Amino acid sequence: MVAAETVEHATDVVTVHPADQRGVLTGQGVEVIEEHTVGSAQLKELVLVLDWTRPLHVVVIVDDAHGEERVVTVYELDPRLWSADYRRRR
Repeated sequence: MVAAETVEHATDVVTVHPADQRGVLTGQGVEVIEEHTVGSAQLKELVLVLDWTRPLHVVVIVDDAHGEERVVTVYELDPRLWSADYRRRR
């Protein structure tokens, strides 16, 4: 998986150290909450990560043609824009 180490969203900075990057998207508390087809062999997923120091959304491109998953962005959720369980936009 290719992932950015630090991503800025608004005034918040989320840092995920390289050793922890795979762990962010695996295990309990991780759920794909949206999927959209992008091109012929790619899928864009919005992943909710609850099993971290704070809830995060991770946008991932799943590229079946190349056998890759690429992290596009990671951001902290703004509770004003999301439901209380962070799964639905308001």
